[in-house]
Order: sequence, then C-alpha cells, then structure tokens
Amino acid sequence: MDRYFRIEEFIDGNLSQEESMRLKNELETNSDLAFELILRSEINKAIRDKNLMEFRDLILDQTHHQSSASALFNLQRDVLRTWHLAAASFILILVVGGLWFILSNKPFSTERLVSKYYKPAQSILQYRSLELNSDDALKEAFNFYQQNDYTIALKYFNSLENQITAKFYSGICYIELEQFDNAVKSFEFVINDKDNLFVEQAEWYLGLIYLMNNQKSQAIDQFNKIAKSDSFYEVQAKEILKYLN
Repeated sequence: MDRYFRIEEFIDGNLSQEESMRLKNELETNSDLAFELILRSEINKAIRDKNLMEFRDLILDQTHHQSSASALFNLQRDVLRTWHLAAASFILILVVGGLWFILSNKPFSTERLVSKYYKPAQSILQYRSLELNSDDALKEAFNFYQQNDYTIALKYFNSLENQITAKFYSGICYIELEQFDNAVKSFEFVINDKDNLFVEQAEWYLGLIYLMNNQKSQAIDQFNKIAKSDSFYEVQAKEILKYLN
C-alpha cells in the first residue's frame, strides 16, 4: 500500500489495529513521513473549516440583500427546513452575528480581528507516539513551547540558526512575546526559502503581524496575496479583507 494512501487511511480511521501500529512505529523513525502526517491532518482540517466558511458566506450574501426583520425570520425558516436542527441553529448564530456587524456599518477593530483569527501554531510534536529524529535542542524547544514558555523555547529554536522548522516556530514565539519585528524576519526567512512545509502558514502569520502592528496597508497587501492563491487560508484572508476594505 502506498505510504501516503496509508496516511489518509490512518487519519480516517480505516486501518486495522495491526496496520495502525505498523505505521506508528514507522513514524517514530521516519521524520519525512511524520511531517507528511502533520501536513495532511492540517490540510484536512482546513478543508472542513473552508467548507463551513463558504456556506456561511453564502448565507451572509443572501441576508445582506434583505432589509427587514421578517426577511431574517424567513431565512431562519428555510434553513431549518433544509438542515437538521443542530446544524441550522449553529449557522444561524453565525448569520445573525455577521449580519449585525454588516448592518451596523461598524468594522471589526484590529484587536477583534486578531482575537478572532490568531492562535499559536500547534507543536509538530503534539502526536503522543510521534518523535522526530532531530537535534535534542529542537525537542527541548518543543517541550517548552508546549508549556507556553516561549522565552525558553525561543532560546532553543534560535540555537538551531537557519533550520526551517526552528525559524517558523521562533516566529510564533516572537509573536507571543510581542517582538513583532523579529517575528517578521523569521517568517520572511521561511517564505523566501520556498521549498518547505511552512510557507503558507508563514504568509498567514505575517499578515496577522501586520494587523497586530496596525499596519493596515501592509496587512491588506498580504491578505490580498493569500486570497488570490490556492492557500488553504484563502477563505479566511478574503473574510478579513471584507473588514479591512
């Protein structure tokens, strides 16, 4: 069985217990395969998020052209007929919240946008059975990173100089420590390298840094770049641009 197909089957829970154990053992000694598992898991999650956001945007576009309260109640009735009650209720909460901001003509503040879209990147050592064959310094860095001790984690990441994984996560540490200029340098290093798994994430965090720094024009340029690409942050970038423009 092709190893990448096995990863997809593992993520979907379709492997037998014996096959799952064999793959887990291989992950402990094969860092390339481990990174592939992490990347595919993140992409699958992003695709699910993207589908939900696209549906929400469709509903928002419909409600945007309605001017009366009765129109919203009609929309609620139609949605409840189409979707089961739990899903419909969740979507309607999003719609009402989004509609309030549209009708009030009050854009999100920078702080609210950052709060809505920013969260630190997950550690690539989050999988309990996964251990990468890398320097002890990298493992120590992630141990402190998982404890939210970004100062100590940063020291270990920076000790690895131009190692791409360390550079990317040093950028996250700098954000958490509010050292935004250093964070920009870290992410730009990753982006300019081009041939690595963190480019799209680095581009996304770079845009968020511009928001944190109240650099609106740079943020718009960065999110426009993402919105015009096939990045799995494309939809989120477009949503942010609606608030910035």
